[in-house]
Amino acid sequence: MLYSNVRFILTAVFLGTPSLAVAQDFTDFCPDGNEETDAAVVGYVTDPDLNTGVPGVSVAASWVQDGARRRIVADANLEGLFILCGLPQESEVSLRASFGDRRGSAVPYTTSAILAQQDLNLSLTADNEEEEFDKEVGSLAGGGSGRAFSADVIRAEDLVYLPEMSVYQLLRQHQRIRFDRFTGMGEVILFDHVVSTSLNNGRFTTVQVLVNERPQGDGVSVVRGLSIDEVQRIDILSRSEASARYGGDGWIGAIVITTKDR
Repeated sequence: MLYSNVRFILTAVFLGTPSLAVAQDFTDFCPDGNEETDAAVVGYVTDPDLNTGVPGVSVAASWVQDGARRRIVADANLEGLFILCGLPQESEVSLRASFGDRRGSAVPYTTSAILAQQDLNLSLTADNEEEEFDKEVGSLAGGGSGRAFSADVIRAEDLVYLPEMSVYQLLRQHQRIRFDRFTGMGEVILFDHVVSTSLNNGRFTTVQVLVNERPQGDGVSVVRGLSIDEVQRIDILSRSEASARYGGDGWIGAIVITTKDR
């Protein structure tokens, strides 16, 4: 299977060197790697505002190979040090750090060297990360990836050339969907044509999220934690379509996500 979602956990600590990649060689970082086909990248994730490493952060590398998205995720150590083994040599990849629902900017990286260092930034305090991400992804909407931001059915092949992101960040760009915040409810998902005061028998109704046909109690949290690399298909259903498929639950519609590992 072309899709890969392997999680490497960093167990060794390499500290005290300005350039990690220079101080070590490929086998030091990736003892089980293949030097003829694999490449590796190491580095630190730091908070540019606090000027410190970010503990517990994850770094994802995403790339396109044989027409399909591939992905590897690494967990950094307490100092924010990460290592990604198993990258393809001489390829363009996208690196992105994340911590909970916070994600740094996508950083393009070329594996022209078998081992190199690439440090990343992730702010734990900035409140404009989503705005910056919207600009980054929104610029793609007019290109070949436009279907991912407008179609009622989004397939894995529509996501191939997008940067690494969560389903939440994808749906924020969709022309039919919007995210609103309400006191006592937090963030909710609505369709763009539905007014924010939409009620059903005195109860506020939102778009229902289902993953592999299972309704999710907190749809926003689910889509925040789900990467587009895990997605096989997303169906965006109107009220009538959702009612016909799932019965009358008072939804204003549904987002049905089918994952690759279902």
